[in-house]
Amino acid sequence: MIETIQPTDEKHWLLLRKQDVTSTEVAALFGISPYCTAYELWHRKHDNLEVEFEPNERMKWGTRLQDSIAKGICEDQGWDHVRRMTEYIRDTELRAGASFDFGDESSILEIKNVDSLAFRDGWVVEGDNVEAPPHIELQVQQQLMLSGYKRATIGALIGGNRVVLIKREPDPVIVTSIKKRIKEFWESIHADKPPTPDFQRDSDFIGHLYSYAEPGSVFNADTRVSRLAALYKDASQEEKAAKLKKEAAKAEILTIIGNAEKVVGPWGSISAGLIGPCHMEYERPGYRNFKVNFKKEKSNA
Repeated sequence: MIETIQPTDEKHWLLLRKQDVTSTEVAALFGISPYCTAYELWHRKHDNLEVEFEPNERMKWGTRLQDSIAKGICEDQGWDHVRRMTEYIRDTELRAGASFDFGDESSILEIKNVDSLAFRDGWVVEGDNVEAPPHIELQVQQQLMLSGYKRATIGALIGGNRVVLIKREPDPVIVTSIKKRIKEFWESIHADKPPTPDFQRDSDFIGHLYSYAEPGSVFNADTRVSRLAALYKDASQEEKAAKLKKEAAKAEILTIIGNAEKVVGPWGSISAGLIGPCHMEYERPGYRNFKVNFKKEKSNA
């Protein structure tokens, strides 16, 4: 059953999102989300984790500029009936949900504020045909699936001075795939079977997930832990050597460029400007003091 809810405030909206796979999360189930992996999403939902997400400056300004971008697009296109969509729509059986930016009685307007370099590197442009990054395309398809609307427009402001409009309709193949992935996801939650982590992409989240250590507890290393400890030691030594090489290269460059603030070359540029002093105060959260200590080899002398 499709349910439309008007959140009373941000806290209510966040509670609604916790019970579903939302349109901004579904890309994780396809392994193409830039923000979250399937492993992290599984634990968020399974363990009812509170996730504190700190938006970067680009995201903050994107949110602040949404209304202005939408207003400009609507003025240029002559769209008189577009409104900010405050409702949250969910499929109660599938446990899929979506929030929206703007729309009218039959279509959605999804606003994106895109850096010109991000557009160049992450969006597909072939002549007049433009495709948004896959996670955005999936987001819009889930929005269409839940709203029942037949049209959506991705309105992207590129580099602050160029608008790109991408028209989309529901794609039955993608919608079917979304439903299948979400259904399998909740089945894995009920079966208590998490997906295999991507240890590179999930390293920060795993550190958060296992941030507590039981005082006095001891784990006897098996073959796998021993192998990984050796790998950790080797990587640490390589990291230290690489840092020394990096700092040496920086020092040599500084002796060459002197007080220059910027260096330009056919390969790119170097920024070496001055960042002034400032006073900073913050509270350091607790963390696990992770170290790998190998026994020193005995000398035969």
